[in-house]
Amino acid sequence: MEITAKMVKELREKTNAGMMDCKKALTESDGDMEKAKDWLREHGLATVSKRAGREAREGVVVSALSEDKKTGAILEFNTETDFVAKLESFMKIATNMVRSLVATTNPPATPEALLNSACPECGRLFSELITNNTATTGEKSELRRFDVLSAPGKAFAHAYNHAGNKLSVMVILETEKDAPQADTAAHDMAMQIAAANPLVISREHLPPETIERERNIYLEIVKQSGKPEKIWDKIVEGQFQKFYKETVLLDQDFIREPKLSVRAFLDTFKETLGKITIHSFIRYQLAEELVKTGDVEL
Repeated sequence: MEITAKMVKELREKTNAGMMDCKKALTESDGDMEKAKDWLREHGLATVSKRAGREAREGVVVSALSEDKKTGAILEFNTETDFVAKLESFMKIATNMVRSLVATTNPPATPEALLNSACPECGRLFSELITNNTATTGEKSELRRFDVLSAPGKAFAHAYNHAGNKLSVMVILETEKDAPQADTAAHDMAMQIAAANPLVISREHLPPETIERERNIYLEIVKQSGKPEKIWDKIVEGQFQKFYKETVLLDQDFIREPKLSVRAFLDTFKETLGKITIHSFIRYQLAEELVKTGDVEL
């Protein structure tokens, strides 16, 4: 397969590896981008990225909660420049869209459906408001994605919006006992997710294919290290422990008390809150894909 300059450039942007290394990786992988990324990692020329699909877009990420905290919504609205993203008119459209998602029991299921729904504040279609804003600013604006979460049982939704409207986190959390500390625990988890960017809540939520892929990469690296075969398994296990601390929420060092894992920190709430269940979380960062996890009880 012919390796084009465009392919080399794309791989370099994703891995930060050198141009010649990227070309060699693509050649060795017959042009397969994912295999080429693994080849670079195996040869110590790139690090794994936790997210794929990065795009150079400007805009805002916003979230909203229903009054009873049983429903939460998070949304990304894009435009061409940061200047337009900071305009009050642009931000108002984004805010009205996300608020409309938690104001109804049957929110739109797709971006197209949301755009064709009416803004509760003015009664006009969101698609019309965006078109008018584009005519005023001269920049294309588009709704990229959104998610609506419902809290089951006694659970509630908690939202954290980072300054600058480029990052937002939604957490669905449930506690066995009702106490004011529940909001503190939820906020701490949202801050943790915002700062440490985990992939999943617990190890059980990591897909088997992800585990197998990482194991193969670690094994290939240790084979090339020249170290005795009898210690390979121990080295690979050590690499996995680092991987878990980077990608699994409960295994991460808690950002405010690094001597504690997130799991150990949550254990400090057991007396006041009883059993804590993190049902799910979503982390939106501008130009990144979302993260959603399954249930786990602590």
